[in-house]
Amino acid sequence: MLINSKRREYNIKITKKKNSKKKLFIYYISFKSLLIILSSFILLKIIMIRKIKHDDYEYDEDIKPSIENIYLEEKFDSYQDAFNKAKDFIDKCMKGILINKDLIKPIEKPKISVVIPCYNCKGYILRALRSIQNQDFNNLEIVIINDFSRDETLSYLEQLKCEEPRIKILNNKKNMGLLYTRSVGTLSAIGKYIFTMDSDDMFLDKDVFSTISNIADKGNFDLVVFYSITSKLTPNVNSTSYKILNNRKERKANLVLFQPEMGYYPILPANNRNSNIKFIEVYIFSRCVRTKIYKKALNKLGEERYSRYMLLDEDIIANYILFNTARSMKYISKFGYIYVKRPGSIVTLSWDKINRLIYKIFMLDDLIVFAQESFKHKKIIVILTLYCLNNNILKNVLQENEYYYKLFISCLEKILNCKYISDKDKNEIRNKIKSLDFIKFNASKSI
Repeated sequence: MLINSKRREYNIKITKKKNSKKKLFIYYISFKSLLIILSSFILLKIIMIRKIKHDDYEYDEDIKPSIENIYLEEKFDSYQDAFNKAKDFIDKCMKGILINKDLIKPIEKPKISVVIPCYNCKGYILRALRSIQNQDFNNLEIVIINDFSRDETLSYLEQLKCEEPRIKILNNKKNMGLLYTRSVGTLSAIGKYIFTMDSDDMFLDKDVFSTISNIADKGNFDLVVFYSITSKLTPNVNSTSYKILNNRKERKANLVLFQPEMGYYPILPANNRNSNIKFIEVYIFSRCVRTKIYKKALNKLGEERYSRYMLLDEDIIANYILFNTARSMKYISKFGYIYVKRPGSIVTLSWDKINRLIYKIFMLDDLIVFAQESFKHKKIIVILTLYCLNNNILKNVLQENEYYYKLFISCLEKILNCKYISDKDKNEIRNKIKSLDFIKFNASKSI
């Protein structure tokens, strides 16, 4: 009995030791596994921070161009030399001649997306398309958005798509205007970079895409802006007759938005010119934008805002939201775009004062979203608010449409209750509101 009891005690001790060792081993394995998982998570996090994957393109999210790189001078031809060198290219595009037909093939992962809003453009879209197809860079997609055209534009686009597999056609169910149309095209783009153009314009020469995208890649820029020239065509859109009107490079104005990396950018047309202030104009089309940044800006703006019908000032909205979203910008002196002044185009039409004011109210509401996050651009809100308040037809617009009235009052409330507008500017806005009997809004209650 005693021997058996001793034997049982010994077996229990042995079992306890084994269990204890087993537990230690399990703890060790668990701790090691946890350590491996934690290390893997940290490593993965570092990789994700370092590399952001978007549409199958990776880029360094945390590397920003140096100031020296941003201001590094790039040597390019003057506008007259650039135009003269590109004459043969322009002639072929205007005649609808396809230079490098053998290079046209489907692209699964395009590097560049070209976005083109299109409305009743059958008579001139071909020359715009040829200026894209005749580039020495074929790794691209062409996103054409038909804005409910009333002519045979859609059937013509489908015909063009049969010979050009890189074309993607989108259709609006009703006429939506430029801001929405360009936005839906941008949101559907899959390239690394986006170039936007109007359906009656052209890129100036065959090296535009390769030159600009290489600069964007090399400097890791989100936005690269280049020059455009203005050309006037004869009424016969098939004619090769054209001439330079001006180089659209440098003008003078008193209402400007300062952009350190890009020079001065105009907010609104200036009535009184100030000869001491110079700026470089930035247009919706003469730029290359990282697709991720463009989509991020549009998503921040929201469909409710970019779906408003806009034909004027939509380029100001688009530029502003990009300036306030891009991490880095580069301005270069290369002339790469021909802005065509065509008889019957939007820019040549006369616009009534009511629509102009409505577009300004829409723009004010849009820009408030981004001004809250960008203290350096707060002045645009003050200028635009006073522009609307001083407009002599504001009363008619607000009294005839309750939606515009509520929208404008909402803008005023946001502006007078925000922290990024100075007290001096707020008081100027308050005093103006008090002088207008048709605005039922107690401005003095605002902070």
